[in-house]
Amino acid sequence: MLPPSPLFEIIASVDSYSSFLPFMTASTVTARDPASGYPTQAILTVGYGPVQETFTSRVHCDPDRWVVEARSGDRPNNNNTSTSTTVPAATNEEDVFDYLSTRWELVPLPPPPPSTEAAGGALQQRTKVQLDIRFQFRNQFHAAVMGAIEDKVAGAMIEAFEHRIHGMGERMIKG
Repeated sequence: MLPPSPLFEIIASVDSYSSFLPFMTASTVTARDPASGYPTQAILTVGYGPVQETFTSRVHCDPDRWVVEARSGDRPNNNNTSTSTTVPAATNEEDVFDYLSTRWELVPLPPPPPSTEAAGGALQQRTKVQLDIRFQFRNQFHAAVMGAIEDKVAGAMIEAFEHRIHGMGERMIKG
């Protein structure tokens, strides 16, 4: 159980994704917001075996609303609550995705009831994590292959974030 701040920092650390996310073989932030230092663009490579795909993502980090979004491809943003827009990306016939969009939203929750207090009587902050992933493959072969393993891949990625959060989140709070 963690407050939103350390979770947000872990999710916004796009350049570290390749060190813990399965199938993410490279993650390089290529632009940052000059005021906040948060990433605004990244080059990501995903792959399994001989199949590799590199794509550019436009990243939007909003620490006031606890939202991190990444978009690649040509699909406009249909979420009216966001300030990000269409992410133009160079595409060609060999690209795997027409578009790929992820949105993380962290929602602070009220403290748990007193019966679930942490050791020493301190109430722990809790956060609801919402993840929305939308994508469309460029060709039917990739869609068919991914359709067969989509749930397993998504589960492995969420599990990797959970391990990262448990490993780093407590250290970030203790500072």
